[in-house]
Amino acid sequence: MQLLEELDSITINRLGKQGRFLLRIHQADLAEDPASHATKSSRSNLMAVQHTVREMYGKGVAQDVATLVYG
Repeated sequence: MQLLEELDSITINRLGKQGRFLLRIHQADLAEDPASHATKSSRSNLMAVQHTVREMYGKGVAQDVATLVYG
């Protein structure tokens, strides 16, 4: 496992790109039918990635990735 200091910008940008992709899927599902199974599933996938990044790389990296995704 990499330490926060060793995590490079390429990895953070890739995580941000994957997060943006999952966010776009969720937004599309939400616009189509807010109560659908697809919407719940895409939201769950987005939350799982956020949790995994936080657990693997720490809060600092998770905040950096969230800034790329939502900012």
